[in-house]
Amino acid sequence: MTTVPAASTHWVVRMNYRNRSASWLFVVAVLGVHFRDIGLGTGAWVPMLAQFVVYPHVVYLRARRAKDPLAAEIQNMLLDNFCFGLWAAALGFPLWIGYMLIICGCINVTAFRAGKGAVQALAAAALGAALTVAVTGWRFTPDTSLLVSALSMGCLTTYLVLFARGAHTRTVVLANTRAQLRQSQAQLQSQLQAVQSLQAQLTEQANRDPLTGLYNRRYLNTALPRELDASAGAGLPLAVLLMDLDHFKLINDRLGHAAGDDVLCQVAALLLEGTRANDICCRYGGEEFLLVLPGMALDAALARAQAFRQKVADRQWCADGQPVAVTLSVGVACTLGAALSPAALIDRADRALYQAKAEGRNRVSAARPAPAGGADAVASPTSPAP
Repeated sequence: MTTVPAASTHWVVRMNYRNRSASWLFVVAVLGVHFRDIGLGTGAWVPMLAQFVVYPHVVYLRARRAKDPLAAEIQNMLLDNFCFGLWAAALGFPLWIGYMLIICGCINVTAFRAGKGAVQALAAAALGAALTVAVTGWRFTPDTSLLVSALSMGCLTTYLVLFARGAHTRTVVLANTRAQLRQSQAQLQSQLQAVQSLQAQLTEQANRDPLTGLYNRRYLNTALPRELDASAGAGLPLAVLLMDLDHFKLINDRLGHAAGDDVLCQVAALLLEGTRANDICCRYGGEEFLLVLPGMALDAALARAQAFRQKVADRQWCADGQPVAVTLSVGVACTLGAALSPAALIDRADRALYQAKAEGRNRVSAARPAPAGGADAVASPTSPAP
């Protein structure tokens, strides 16, 4: 009874075992008929059955138990060809039988080692034939009966069909494996994009103020040094506007924190309306907002601050359904080529804001740069309260 190869065995070992077990039974039939035709008795049948019935199971077990099953199976295939050379020479090189054995052996090895395998297979067969000739002498009887020739053709056909079937099976398995790999790759790519999107969302959430949606102080601590370096490298100015809502505590105390939050959100939305693509608008803390204006000189920054202050003062505000008066004070600081740290630049804007508050609020005040090595000066408010 034929043993079914274990699924864990190398696929080449399994395939060759099936091919040997099935196709070599045809070889037994071919040789049996040929033995009858040329009058060979039991003495020829014993080695023939050992070779074509027992041998496939022996070499299968050898390859299956080897440390390197594939290398062991390649050796088995070369041994097949050596034995085929022995049989071809021992029978006097019958044309169809010899062709059947040698070509099947060559195809098998060539499939796994290409041209090198074909040369090795022919060399192994030639070595077997030469050994037989050296021991028994040269005999050449190429003719076989019509039945033997027909059986040889059938045997060769069976082997080629089995070989093609095995190749087709491996092709289908390979195609399915590649399809699964493509599907897995697509899934991994989708998951990677989802992770990257989530990371971007988390980063955005970490950098945004949850109430107003503006950038927060954490983001400012990263962005302002970068913008200062970029402006200094390009020889461009950079302005900072620090804004504070006037008497904001009174809004919270009189109308409640919900109204105060509503005011903050409306001011943030109004501030975003006038920003450029490269401006950085932040909620600096509490009722304070900070606007970073890359490439903007002091005069333009003052005009920008003044326009926004006026827009806030002129607007009819309603917070949480209740009318409310809202104004703000702005401190402006600018740097051009000065080696100012972010903290120093913000400190200048903060001192200018303090000056605006001290002068009556609802004003814009600018910190003008002093000569190198000197202290900064805070200018007078540019817009008195109405």
